[in-house]
Amino acid sequence: MYFIGPLIGGLIMYAIISALVKAPGSSLQSKFVQLGTLKGKTYSEIVSAVGNPSSTSATVGTDGKPVKIKQWMATGYHIVLLFDENDICLGVSSETKV
Repeated sequence: MYFIGPLIGGLIMYAIISALVKAPGSSLQSKFVQLGTLKGKTYSEIVSAVGNPSSTSATVGTDGKPVKIKQWMATGYHIVLLFDENDICLGVSSETKV
């Protein structure tokens, strides 16, 4: 009987902490959702709406043209976008929501 109060308190505390930890990722995801379709948008349009990427790298596409890889990460959310040499979004490579 005495364990029910601490158990319920612990579950409530877990839910609150979990929500607080994941809040940055939820906010970032919400900003991307508000942008709508990302393919065809410029890098500048995306950055002005969601902020700078957490990581940037480059590779070569199957057509031999350069591809820029931009990643945005926040606790609970990660999205990877591909851009062409003119900074036009080619689409989402990967998206994870925890």
